[in-house]
Amino acid sequence: MVINGSFCEQPPLALIKSIEMSGCYIVDDDFILVTRWLLDDVPADGDPLQELSKAFLHRSASTAAKYDVTREEKGVFLMKQVKTRGAEGVVFAAPSFCDPALLERPMLQDVLSKHGIPHTAFKYAENTGQMAPIREQAGTFADSIKLWNAA
Repeated sequence: MVINGSFCEQPPLALIKSIEMSGCYIVDDDFILVTRWLLDDVPADGDPLQELSKAFLHRSASTAAKYDVTREEKGVFLMKQVKTRGAEGVVFAAPSFCDPALLERPMLQDVLSKHGIPHTAFKYAENTGQMAPIREQAGTFADSIKLWNAA
């Protein structure tokens, strides 16, 4: 699975454990996305701030944290994650207060649906009491993928 929507902050370890305990093997994610935002090296010549700015604006991943209507269609970065990692589905797990992730999710779900990639979604908070229902939902999702792939 690819986990999407958690770039606002590092998700609680209990969430990651719950998803993995449900039978979902996480092959990629957007945790600490800032460390992987830039798609290539920043030129060392020239003004460092200017070069960093250009790299972010023109040579970085298109995600909910970056407003970009002209360069890349919604979902291209996520589709690359799914294809290059051999993921069988996407789990949208966003903090309940992360508006960029929650607003982008329906657009990304449409892209995944058009490409026949299974997905499920939920919001979470730091409250560890909610991890059991998340584990059940992710487990049902993982089981459905196994059943449909076997058919």
